[in-house]
Amino acid sequence: MMLDEDAYIALCKEKIEKKFAFGNGNGYTQRDLESLALIIAEKTGINLSLSTLKRLWKGDFKQRPQIATLNGLASVLDYNDWQDFKLKNQPVEIVQQHFHTKRPRWLWVIIGFVTVLGITALLLLPGRVKVNGPIHFTAEKTVTKGIPNTVVFKYDLTNVEANHFYFQQSWNTEHRVAIDPKGNAFTSIYYEPGYHRAKLFANDSLIAMQPVHILSDGWEPNIYYNGEDNEPINFKNEDFIQDGQLHLNPELLSKRNVNLSHSFYTRVSISEDFKISSNNFSLLTRMKVDSISDKLCPWMQMTVVTEKNIFWISLRNKGCESYANYKTGEVYRSGENNDLSALGVNIYNWQDVALTVENRNASISINGEIVFRESYKEDFGVIKGLFYLFEGTGSIDYVRLDNMSGNIVLENDF
Repeated sequence: MMLDEDAYIALCKEKIEKKFAFGNGNGYTQRDLESLALIIAEKTGINLSLSTLKRLWKGDFKQRPQIATLNGLASVLDYNDWQDFKLKNQPVEIVQQHFHTKRPRWLWVIIGFVTVLGITALLLLPGRVKVNGPIHFTAEKTVTKGIPNTVVFKYDLTNVEANHFYFQQSWNTEHRVAIDPKGNAFTSIYYEPGYHRAKLFANDSLIAMQPVHILSDGWEPNIYYNGEDNEPINFKNEDFIQDGQLHLNPELLSKRNVNLSHSFYTRVSISEDFKISSNNFSLLTRMKVDSISDKLCPWMQMTVVTEKNIFWISLRNKGCESYANYKTGEVYRSGENNDLSALGVNIYNWQDVALTVENRNASISINGEIVFRESYKEDFGVIKGLFYLFEGTGSIDYVRLDNMSGNIVLENDF
């Protein structure tokens, strides 16, 4: 006996919540879903939007999720696809012997007719894509660095046969819009610095991709409300470096009308072409979370952005180590099924955090002590930026990035 589709979806969500330690004690958060979308994209190439995952977790679908969405969810649980997940999670069935009576001939005629109709319908379904030659796709920024930044995309789709064409700004499918296949230009505004991958789709097939590196104007902090607009609260032209640290003080939060009664997180980024390989580098930083909320399990994260992927170390408050996690290369570890107690710290005190990589052998250090070692296989290219995440707000006292050969490409003691 098989469960119905809704029951399988509920079971899949439950397994994902357990594997990736969703909830932080208070149900799933936007950050949980953002991390899940990123993991699915990196593992499978399936790009699920935050709004899609929100609707799925709220049970707010007017129709059942698309099979690509379900395949993506199954993949992070190490199943081949959604069908594989369902087959391997069937409840135990008690087999009973049944006596079959001969079906009348007219019933077989109807079954055969319906089968022919079904096969014909599948053959006539739209969605086939044919590429007959090269696809032209380029990007040009209107601003050298900083945000907002309008990017002009030029394209030529004369060699592609399909029913519909779409442009997608980055990994987020919420930013996918239809484009005119007979046109040759499209513009899009980027509100966040970073290394993005703009995409062209024919029907649901990815046919071209163009890197877009939105350079920051130095350090750029932004605040995001959980469950609210994607466009952040920015602190452009504000003095957020004071007393030897990068920090959003209460006066700045008030000036920008930040609602402290809402859950929010801060993203502090620097986006540059650092011209060092992600196979050999050292990043050392000193960071902490500010005491502006009464969360039981506050968190902070240090992230390295490369051409193809990201590395991160996510620390939790003491007692909340089950929610800690890190990612080095293609290797991901969660505190749900690994002993990551070393990533449990007094999050409100300064913590020295280091990530060192030599020939794809990574080590993670907390306050001068190596706590984890990992080896990974894939080459993710050069480093394109750094960013920090803090639940609420946080402070950064020191940052140094070098290439392990004495070449320091970034050093800030603010």
